[in-house]
Amino acid sequence: MSLPLVSVLVTVHDDASRVGATLDDVLTQDYPQEAIELIVVDDGSQDATADVLDEYRQIYPGRLRVLRQPRGGASAALDRALREARGELLAPLAAGDRWPHGRVRAQVALLERRPEVGLVYSRMLPRDNAHGTPVWLPELEVDPPRGRPVGRLLREEIVAPSSLLLRATLLDRLTPIPSEIPRAGWWLTVRAAKAGEIEWLPETPDGVVETLPHPGDRVTRLREQLLFQRWFLRRTTSESMFLDELGEIWRAFAAGARKLLSAADDPFAELIPVSDADRADARRLLADAREALSRGDSRPGLALAARAAATDPFCDAARTLLAEALARRPRRSPSDPLAGARRFVTLAFADELLADCSLLQAYVRSFDGHADATLAIDASGLTPAAAELKLSRLVHEHGLDGAEGAHLIAVLGPIDAAVRERLPFGVDALLTATPRPAPAAPSFAARETAALRAFAARRSAA
Repeated sequence: MSLPLVSVLVTVHDDASRVGATLDDVLTQDYPQEAIELIVVDDGSQDATADVLDEYRQIYPGRLRVLRQPRGGASAALDRALREARGELLAPLAAGDRWPHGRVRAQVALLERRPEVGLVYSRMLPRDNAHGTPVWLPELEVDPPRGRPVGRLLREEIVAPSSLLLRATLLDRLTPIPSEIPRAGWWLTVRAAKAGEIEWLPETPDGVVETLPHPGDRVTRLREQLLFQRWFLRRTTSESMFLDELGEIWRAFAAGARKLLSAADDPFAELIPVSDADRADARRLLADAREALSRGDSRPGLALAARAAATDPFCDAARTLLAEALARRPRRSPSDPLAGARRFVTLAFADELLADCSLLQAYVRSFDGHADATLAIDASGLTPAAAELKLSRLVHEHGLDGAEGAHLIAVLGPIDAAVRERLPFGVDALLTATPRPAPAAPSFAARETAALRAFAARRSAA
């Protein structure tokens, strides 16, 4: 069986002293070299980087393609490399970062085994301390981000950009990288988690990615963090995957601002730029948020309040309204299989919906996308790939993939058997032709969805 072509995307800027070691790691991988496309984007280097790259091209004729461009920044360099890549799999790699000998082979094998995974990543160690403390929060060794943890990924940059491998089929949803995004690797990870699953691949202590410290001083890094988080917060909608973790994301954003103010040691430091147009937009969004919340539209109101506060973080009224909206929202743990659900949750079972579409048809007649309600479909008995294929087809056939359709989430496996057994007891209602005995949630059949909607209205008003 032929192996997929892997495009390794090396970005360099004034890296003459360290790019050679990075290229050596790529050129000595235990993955067939004919299945590796090595692209180097020189982002306006002024030192001897060009000479080093020319030397490698002479030593390894036809093995690396060098693209030169005026200085545009790391994000622009990676964006160009992504556009130029021809591989099925893509691996960003910053000059100076190091790979273990079997890195490509191991990560390709995982993606081959797990078609539902769009991005895989590994651990990293500091370049100058290969046997010291990992650049990795200790709790992540126990619980690294897996699945689609968009909210967790937005709180902080915890995936090393040079440790990831992703599918080229995701590119339409990852590029172009916005010019105002300062952390391209962070961007790829968050967007990949929005588009599909991500997975962590453990590596032995002597075979981890080594990386140089993040370039720039602490003030620059904190400012980049704020700009990154603000970009996503300003685009919050009632459908955002991270809406139920918005409070944690906002607290991380605010904590970063406090750290930046302290690190800058300047009471007049500009934390993030806010224009007159931004202030006007924030006032408009604030008015819309108040109106939505007064109508009882909690999710749209919360999203609008977040957008107002992120558009003008210095607006006390916007921050106050956001805090009030967050306080009124019930919270779920990100590890909860129902994370992302709205206030009222109805549980259905994939095998029933696939066998009898009348259940789903009846539900969508009673609940549209404006309802503060979610239909959670337990598909944990199927493989993730089969669940995605079958449920996507079902949703498309019923026209539910538009913005106005009923809000649906899928509960995908593998999940603990005990967790699956408790699902019917942890929701508000069941949509099923086979009622479960108490103390499970009350059951509603296809002909009873009007009663289900009335029940949801009473619960939400309580």
